[in-house]
Amino acid sequence: MSVQFAVLASGSRGNATLIQAGGAGLLLDVGIGPRALAHRLESVGSSWERIAAVLLTHTHGDHHNDATLRMMARRRVALYCHQGHRTELGCFPGFQALARAHLVRDYGTDPFLMSTGVRVEPVPLWHDSEPTFGFRLEAKIGRSGRPVALGYVADTGSWSEATAEVMSDVDLLGVEFNHDVAMQLSSGRAPALIARVLGEQGHLSNEQGAEFVAAVLARSHPGAVRHLVLLHLSEQCNLPRLALQEARAALRGAGRRVTLHAATQSMAHPNLWVRPTRRRAVARPKPRTSNPASGSSAARLLFLPE
Repeated sequence: MSVQFAVLASGSRGNATLIQAGGAGLLLDVGIGPRALAHRLESVGSSWERIAAVLLTHTHGDHHNDATLRMMARRRVALYCHQGHRTELGCFPGFQALARAHLVRDYGTDPFLMSTGVRVEPVPLWHDSEPTFGFRLEAKIGRSGRPVALGYVADTGSWSEATAEVMSDVDLLGVEFNHDVAMQLSSGRAPALIARVLGEQGHLSNEQGAEFVAAVLARSHPGAVRHLVLLHLSEQCNLPRLALQEARAALRGAGRRVTLHAATQSMAHPNLWVRPTRRRAVARPKPRTSNPASGSSAARLLFLPE
């Protein structure tokens, strides 16, 4: 058996990813409208009828859509968000409808089990919408065998060794490759916007994303990380070929054979069926839960400006 991982939309105009494990499905973020989301779900063989829950990374507008939240309330789809998200979300009618229907679930920094049966380990990230989280998700099909492990790290301006450690030995890794630094600097955007994107609480550049991938691979056993999905590519300040070029260099440097995918804004891609690898499971150290910006000095040297 396998787990479906389908990026329905990725970029500054909206983000949503489907994770289907067995019967019930979950969405990571719902940053596009309900009609567009329904079309994207249909294009990958799913539908709203199969969605049981939504897991929110943070509260920026490209990660939640109020009309979609209202539809979730009508369909009795639960929203998992951090307690710190409630203040920003509280002014939206869709969130208010979910709260009235008792469909809002809080998560913290400890691992938890969603109603869909997926185990979630929240990972604090560095972004100017606080708090922002990435996730390590583990989905088990059937009663025996190793679960499929998925890593998701997007909307972060920097990373630490602890973040790379949490993502080690996943079967699929999704990482932000937001922009090319030269294209960002020559974009003609407002200086404040450029500074925001390039800052440690902005977005990962292609180079930063590649460095993070290399760090995860260095901590992973042979056979792990069989799929690498590049997320949140800027339509103005990046090109898929540039992001893929940096990712390939990281894979060559690590001596790994990994299938590469670049997610898109305008259509559902990629649509993957992920199986657990046939390898011996190993215990991972418990990740540090202190301020994520407290990574080692060696890791912080990799935090190049975007």
